[in-house]
Amino acid sequence: MSLSTAGYNPAMSRPLEPIPVDLTGKRIVVTGASAGIGHEAALELVMLGADVTVVARSAAKSAAAIDALVARGAVRARLVGEHADLGALTEVRALADRLATAHPRLDVLINNAGCYPGQRVMTSNGLEEAWVTNVLAYEALTTRLQGAVRAARGRIVYTASTMAGDLDVDDLDRSRRGWNGIKAYRQSKQANRMLAWAWARRLDGSGATINVAHPGGVRTNIAHRQRGLWGVLNRLAFLTQRSPRMGGDVLVWLAASPEVGGSAGFYKDRRAIPCQWRDDVAAQERLWALCQRQLTAS
Repeated sequence: MSLSTAGYNPAMSRPLEPIPVDLTGKRIVVTGASAGIGHEAALELVMLGADVTVVARSAAKSAAAIDALVARGAVRARLVGEHADLGALTEVRALADRLATAHPRLDVLINNAGCYPGQRVMTSNGLEEAWVTNVLAYEALTTRLQGAVRAARGRIVYTASTMAGDLDVDDLDRSRRGWNGIKAYRQSKQANRMLAWAWARRLDGSGATINVAHPGGVRTNIAHRQRGLWGVLNRLAFLTQRSPRMGGDVLVWLAASPEVGGSAGFYKDRRAIPCQWRDDVAAQERLWALCQRQLTAS
């Protein structure tokens, strides 16, 4: 049996508990795996024996991420590189098609990549960048790869946050409310949770599950585009935040632990936490249908 190596958690002042599981033969896809919590999760999962597809923004970033993982002890033969700009839906669809062809059975899909914009950026599809990257990319990959996950009776993991709210489906680019990068990020993280609950209903009875992770405040570069007061506050917060490895632990646990038996949970530090948007099924279904329309039209 392979065990994840224990490590120290400076934010929680206790060691990480190893996950008693052997993932040999399991195929796992991790988006946003070139840095931050996705990179750490990819390392832990490959150390548990999994074959991990490392998805990064470019082929060069993916190759560099694999080299970095190997330098830290990962077996190169268990790592495969993939790439897509997740803010460009044409690239996301091409990625999803390649993954579906390569892996008719997929044990775990971790939708983790995200952005935290400093200014409004509209994509070629006429949609706001954070909405495309943080929401529609998740939905495009889940939609295309759900069959492979069902075939493996596997798991889907969404990275979200308790920093969530402000969702207005009639003003997703905040042109009416005025631009605010933090609120654009917040609404995308609210949407992640709502959409996960909608997917949980669709996966019910298939043996496949979907759960949502909150990694906590983590020392990553996701907020590097913030300027002004928010940029200063983010740099100060960086000094006290937990390590990427600690933030990524909940992703690894949801992907691998035998303790995770159900679906539609929201977790931090391997414990279920409340979600205030869990019970509004009608709103979840409206949002799910809207995202499917956007994916079809883009």
